[in-house]
Amino acid sequence: MVITKSQNGDTLTLAPEGLLDTANAPVFEAEMEAATAATKDLVVDFAKVEYISSSGLRVLLKAQKKMNAGGNMRLTNVSDSVKEVFELTGFIDILTIV
Repeated sequence: MVITKSQNGDTLTLAPEGLLDTANAPVFEAEMEAATAATKDLVVDFAKVEYISSSGLRVLLKAQKKMNAGGNMRLTNVSDSVKEVFELTGFIDILTIV
């Protein structure tokens, strides 16, 4: 899994690409842990995420809980198919999707 990182002032953006599934979740989790420790304003750009499994959802939930303690996390460019997963699982009410 390729995850592009960019910093713009205080905002850190992570842009994962491909499938966010069991095979790729550990890489995504490591990047998210580093990001949540390094910034108070995190953007996760889902423009190139084709699919998310329960493993990817777990990573997002963990990061959101960490950011709720003193930061801001939002997801951008979420495809309709990924947004449907968020809706079906109730994550639409937990995550900030813009």
